Amino acid sequence: MPYEHIKEVKEQARITPIETFPDPKTAIVILNQHSGKPLSSLVAVDDTVAIGQKIASSKERISSPIHSPISGKVVKIGTIYSHCSESFADAIFIENDGKRTKANEFSPISESELGKAKSADLLEIIHEAGIIGLGGAGFPTHVKLAPPAEFPIKNLVVNATEGEPYDTADERLLVEKTANLLRGVNVLKKILGNPKVTIATKVSKAEAIPKLQEVFGNEPDTTVVAGHFKYQQGDASILQKALFGYETPPTKRSYEMGCIVQNVATINAIANAVFEGEPLISRVVALNGDIAQPKNLLVKIGTPISNIFNQNNIDMTNIGQVVVGGVMMGHTIPTTEAPITKRSSSIIAFSESRCKKAQKQTACIHCAKCISACPVRLHPIMIYKAIMKPDFDTVDKLWNKDCIGCGTCSYVCPSRIPLASTIMASR
Repeated sequence: MPYEHIKEVKEQARITPIETFPDPKTAIVILNQHSGKPLSSLVAVDDTVAIGQKIASSKERISSPIHSPISGKVVKIGTIYSHCSESFADAIFIENDGKRTKANEFSPISESELGKAKSADLLEIIHEAGIIGLGGAGFPTHVKLAPPAEFPIKNLVVNATEGEPYDTADERLLVEKTANLLRGVNVLKKILGNPKVTIATKVSKAEAIPKLQEVFGNEPDTTVVAGHFKYQQGDASILQKALFGYETPPTKRSYEMGCIVQNVATINAIANAVFEGEPLISRVVALNGDIAQPKNLLVKIGTPISNIFNQNNIDMTNIGQVVVGGVMMGHTIPTTEAPITKRSSSIIAFSESRCKKAQKQTACIHCAKCISACPVRLHPIMIYKAIMKPDFDTVDKLWNKDCIGCGTCSYVCPSRIPLASTIMASR
């Protein structure tokens, strides 16, 4: 199937080294940043917390704790807008005391100890570090890396395609943290029983490819594939088809095909947790769009987005829309007081003039572009019409749950019908 080409807008950001952004004066840490069971706060107002201290958790398996990104005092437990849920969510507000006091929540291991380490112990470190899928889905990584024993993992795919047209955070990690990614891959190999490794990236990542070949080129059973991957092929199931030729059935998960697909930023976080004892309290975020200086920032989770705009002299009077997490699969935020979360791969600011040029929604013209463009062969307009009736029996029969949320149908629709968001909301 020919996948829809979506132009990349990365020229400046992809060549700009990662900058460390200053710690916020007040960190706003949203409790539920993962896909899974909700967390309960472990702290109360007026409590003093340290960097890396666990501040919320759950006893449920499909969950992931959060940690304080700064040291200071809990000044409020309230609500703030979360792009993860597209609604207001519970959050812990921490006032920075400037002392940078660190907590030691768990102990790292040395690289020499990895060979003798037990998979269960490594998974526990990953769990305690609060690591989730940083490519956007936010599923707890310790669960993903523990498939049922009857499904041995033969292939580990490092997803370094980063198809979102404005995102560059993963690309900079490929260039600047290549050796650390190797450490993370070695942890995954240990946990998964030493599968073959395929590192899938795009030919457009010209600076990253030689770095990957240099660091991974002599590793056993490891292949670096630089392909002409389109945006939609960053999806785990579609990427497997591109690499290995098989199609994952709608009712099956990747592990049932003997494969685990892991995002670059997640692998980097795994290495930091296992070998440095660092919980997931910061991440690299691409700052891009209609701004003077697109760049990549290492930002503490809980940093208000308004801080980032102010520090980078972005005039909000000229900004009409802010999207967090990629322009195709991310979400527009109604306020820049919303904080960075574990799932904030990018912040994309669009000018008022660009937003005004966007056409208003009109009636479907029956062009079938959405059907031709769908990478999983759905009929988006038919699903949309069934939802709007509503006729959810027909919605189910049209396989709405197979939608991967790539947004391509909305992108190609000349009538500007919100196909993708409506279908995803019905799942």
